[in-house]
Amino acid sequence: MRHALNLLAPEVIENPHPYYAELRERAPVCQVEPNGFWAVSRYDDVVYVLKHPELFSSRTSEVRRILLDERLLREPLLVGETSLLRSDPPDHTQMRKLISGAFTPRAIAQIEARVRDIATEHLDRILAQDTFDMMEDLAVPLPVTVIAEMLGVDPSLRADFKRWSDDTINLPAGSQPLSEEEVERILRSRREMRAYFHEMIADRKRRPREDLISDIVRGEVEYGVLTEDDVLGMVVLLLVAGNETTTNLIGNGTLTLLEHPDALRRLREEPALIPGFIEEVLRYEGPVRLLTRRATQDVTLSGVAIPEGATVMPLVAAANRDPAQFPDPDRFDITREQRGHVAFGFGIHFCVGAPLSRVEGRIAFEELLRRLPPFSREPGPPSWNRSFGLRGLRSLPLRFDRTAAAA
Repeated sequence: MRHALNLLAPEVIENPHPYYAELRERAPVCQVEPNGFWAVSRYDDVVYVLKHPELFSSRTSEVRRILLDERLLREPLLVGETSLLRSDPPDHTQMRKLISGAFTPRAIAQIEARVRDIATEHLDRILAQDTFDMMEDLAVPLPVTVIAEMLGVDPSLRADFKRWSDDTINLPAGSQPLSEEEVERILRSRREMRAYFHEMIADRKRRPREDLISDIVRGEVEYGVLTEDDVLGMVVLLLVAGNETTTNLIGNGTLTLLEHPDALRRLREEPALIPGFIEEVLRYEGPVRLLTRRATQDVTLSGVAIPEGATVMPLVAAANRDPAQFPDPDRFDITREQRGHVAFGFGIHFCVGAPLSRVEGRIAFEELLRRLPPFSREPGPPSWNRSFGLRGLRSLPLRFDRTAAAA
């Protein structure tokens, strides 16, 4: 079955949820544009795909080759073929072990005070202004600084890290052609990132430290698990994933609160509800739209035959609003009893950084709701990134209502 929906259409990027609802109802497993990829939209089917790597492999690097402007293929992508995202067991299992210790709840608890200090520093700057941009002034620098410190790289370069990250993952695809100047800028950004992290990796080989880059290098040197390109790919992946997910969580959460003033008022009065609020944001307007898999054999899903080699796209954002799993799913409810959203994935590829993202999001909202006076959006529609797989804002201009705060 083929559906006319194009996942790259501007109206789908701006608000995908009505289109996902139609898929769930009428064509829960079907081919869509671009390229006839197979969209999977119901919760149970999405979980099934993610639970069975033997049927749905994560080795799907060809998707980016199809979607990206062909001029960007002049130079290799930074994330290697054997990255955490694009690997299956046993490679995936070995690589995950190298970094998982840094993201356990116990390890994250040890850096919680530092996360709060970073949030406080940025909120101090915000409070000195009448207007601010939630993305530029808090949602971006907080997680970028945290992951930079965990990797052991200079956090003062966070503007470069964010630019490199965006030029790796937030790339327009398909019907949005890039100018020659944009192509050259992106390729230059890749070269800069590759050169910088090659230098950092070489330094850790000479002088290991207690940081994530050193942990990954040990996997190459001591265990023979990774190639040099794999090490580079994993470092870049940690940088990108370590900031994009939380950045989108903070931005989407702030926008959602402004659209639901009753929830905003209640959170200010009852900050103990913030962890539940974080989970509801992840479900309702999570940072990831979809994942990609490749069918390793002919497989039938909900009565629909998917051929071997097909690219399958579990729509996690659609699954998170499936009424079969979440009653009244289009209602934002910060007291909702959570029933297993898949915003961080499921199964062996469940996001290793989920504990860090949750803590960063919780602390960001604890501090901004405690310290910031009432604020509102500047006029204009939300400015969404035109990313194929992610759901996040480019900017979120806000203004303090200090009169209301004084009253």
